[in-house]
Amino acid sequence: MKVLIGTPIHETKDYCMEKWLENVSQLEYSADLLLVDNSTSTDYIEKVKGYCAKYGITKYKIKHLEIPERQSTDRDIDEVIHERVCRSRELIRQHVLYRNYDAWFSWECDQIIPTDGLRKLVQLIEAEDLLLVDHNCWVNNIPNLVSFDFGVSLFKRKCLEKYSFLPESGSWYEAESWFRKRLLKDGCNYLEVQGIIEPIYHLDK
Repeated sequence: MKVLIGTPIHETKDYCMEKWLENVSQLEYSADLLLVDNSTSTDYIEKVKGYCAKYGITKYKIKHLEIPERQSTDRDIDEVIHERVCRSRELIRQHVLYRNYDAWFSWECDQIIPTDGLRKLVQLIEAEDLLLVDHNCWVNNIPNLVSFDFGVSLFKRKCLEKYSFLPESGSWYEAESWFRKRLLKDGCNYLEVQGIIEPIYHLDK
């Protein structure tokens, strides 16, 4: 299975970026890497390229997504962040389709996983004929709360062909919920799991 690791990044996540890219370089399952930088400028890209060089990552691309300032004013900062993530994921989805990948590994840059993590998800999604495996983990700053944010998830190409990551409701907060609802409405094979990949470290400042 030809897999793309696709991840939104931002300069505010630099506290975990180097450690995460080291983790990427250690994966047992071979995959290409696409980073969508939604920082306020392109300055951060050079720093990320330096991390990639340090850990021998060569099969990667970095795209910059800029949200116009006029769209970011007079809104809650959390909503702006949600919009950046959703639009970044949409760019990743289009890249998966255009470059003919079989699957997208959605892996947030503040989550550290074992080296066999991607291999286990590939085995599961193929064995059970699934379109999506969403591996839940703990929220990094709220004890005992499970995160459902596609932080460690594997998407088959088929569901990416049919569904966008841009919300239908007009609210950027509900984009992930809309994606799940569309899958379930169409009877798609979709599974949420815990404990397949252990441990997952959700990093915080």
